[in-house]
Amino acid sequence: MSSKVNIPDLPKYFQGKWNKKKYHVLRELGRGANGAVYLTSQSGAMRAVKVGLEGMDILMEVNVLKSVQQGRDSRVGPLLCDVDDLVLNGKPCTFYAMEYLDGEQLDHYIRRAGTEWVAVMIVQLLARLDILHKHGWVFGDLKPENIMVTKSDKQVRLIDFGGVTKLGNAVRQFTEEYDRAAWHAGDRRAEIGYDLFSAAVMMVRLMVDKESWKSSLSDPRETTLLCDIIRKSDRLYPYRVSLLKAFHGKFATAGEMRAELLAILREQTVAAMQKPKQASKHAGKGISGLFVASLLLLAGTLYYAWFM
Repeated sequence: MSSKVNIPDLPKYFQGKWNKKKYHVLRELGRGANGAVYLTSQSGAMRAVKVGLEGMDILMEVNVLKSVQQGRDSRVGPLLCDVDDLVLNGKPCTFYAMEYLDGEQLDHYIRRAGTEWVAVMIVQLLARLDILHKHGWVFGDLKPENIMVTKSDKQVRLIDFGGVTKLGNAVRQFTEEYDRAAWHAGDRRAEIGYDLFSAAVMMVRLMVDKESWKSSLSDPRETTLLCDIIRKSDRLYPYRVSLLKAFHGKFATAGEMRAELLAILREQTVAAMQKPKQASKHAGKGISGLFVASLLLLAGTLYYAWFM
């Protein structure tokens, strides 16, 4: 369970103790269980700076970001730019600066773009998780608020690595809504299945309306409630087998789950692209053309989901 930390506000201007880089603080972006994040400017470049009172927690996040910063792995999260110390109200604090990702958190993006994008984004997310797992880490506190969709290329990136945990340890941070133990589907041991369970719950939540989702949060919270939602949803039903496998820990890797969802997504996209001919008999050419354009855009994103 996460909680907001009581960290003093950063001054408008500050300088790192060791590396001497100067930062201009523009605004606070948010606070988590072990730190606060600020949007800053550093030598004309936009940077997100995370500062925390517990140096070991911050350095653990730094180690994770360093480990996934080479080649294709660099797409997992923001790139690390600086690590240093400063003093706030007489207390020593550790901070790190990272690439500022301009985008929307996942649930905001889906609300604006539509639920047809959920499967595409979950496929991308699973590619990122697969890389993280191969480096020996579990994300842990997986939820829409910790996933960014970049504006420039519609790519999923993980943010807020405060809950990342070494494989085999107890999960450091979690949110009950996506927590395997809260759904009575397993424990809080950091393993691949823990992240995949959260990803599956997230997919259900993002594809259904608020009322349907609220009905699943009653006590006792069990996966049978999720199964009822899937069975009643035309959008989710094609993915039912894969989602059930994720709920019950049947996938060995995120890549395996990704491959299944991607195969279904491709079938759904091909089927959808055959509908405009039928729809055009009842709708104007403008509506049909817009529908085709949307599908082509979806297919283009699917290309990235396949190769990234």
